[in-house]
Parts: sequence; structure tokens; C-alpha cells
Amino acid sequence: MKSSMISEQELRIIEEISRDKNLTQRKISHRLGLSLGMTNLILKRLVSKGYIKVKGLNRRKVQYILTPTGFAEKTKKSYRYFLKTIYSLQEMKKKIQHLVLTEYEKDETHFVILGKGELADIVELSLKGLNKSELEYRRVSRLEDINSSNAVVLLAESKPELRTSVRTNKYIDVLAVLSGS
Repeated sequence: MKSSMISEQELRIIEEISRDKNLTQRKISHRLGLSLGMTNLILKRLVSKGYIKVKGLNRRKVQYILTPTGFAEKTKKSYRYFLKTIYSLQEMKKKIQHLVLTEYEKDETHFVILGKGELADIVELSLKGLNKSELEYRRVSRLEDINSSNAVVLLAESKPELRTSVRTNKYIDVLAVLSGS
């Protein structure tokens, strides 16, 4: 049994098998958008690595069983993904805080977060974490609700039409800043 890092496709197949051990190769390939041949190849690789076992139920039907090694590898990969996600969120928060502090140092104290999704949540958490008593912010989900021409608008939406619609003294496209655009 060779222990090596598993690929994303291998992990996806392992996850499918852990959810439903009565899957056929055809169902796995359909659910994951892989060809039947590729699915067969990956399943054989997972068997050779010792991550899954194949149990013959009858001449035409097999059952895929996740081994303890396969379960451990799935857990390790999921944990690494979790840590990577947490790190990415922390980096986003730092960038947003740096962005806001740069404006704050220019005597900008009023901010409006425009957005209603996860990015707006992250922007709001970033501002809360600054602990600046003079810094004020509020969050709105619609452009019409801004009602302030002296606030810096932190655009936290991916809708392109909002980028050209913000008519205020200053606005910052948070998504563009985070993506380096």
C-alpha cells in the first residue's frame, strides 16, 4: 500500500463512496462529471493505494467500501482544506483592514458596506476587528440605501452593474482589491 497525496478527483470519489457505498461506476462518473473510463481508472488507483475495497455482491454488481486508510486520508485532506480556507479568510481580513486603515489615516471615518453576501460578512467582521472608536460603518444591501455622500462605500458585491452605479465621493471595490485587479 503506497501512501501518497490524493488528487482532487480521488478525494471526490472517496467522498461519494463514503456517502453511498451502493454506487455504481456509472453513478459516480455521472455525479462527478467524469468519463466512465476515467472513473474506472481512478477507482483502480484508489484500490491499489488501499483507500477503498471492492466487494463482489454478485457476478455483475460490486460494492465500494472505504477502508480505514481511505477514511484517514479523506480526513487529512479535508483538514488541510479547512486550514487553507481559514488562512485565506485571515489574509482577506488583513487586506480589508489595511485598506480601511489607509482611508482612516486620510481622516475617512464613515464607511458603508454595500452587499449582502459572504464577502460583505467578511468586510463587516474586518471592520469590527479594527476597534477604532471614531470609525463608523453601516451595512446596506441596496445602492438606494446609502444616503450619505461623505461615506466611503466598500462595494462587497460581485455584480458588475453596481461598479458603475455607485455615485458617491469615494468607493472601493473590495473584490477587485482582494483579487489584485
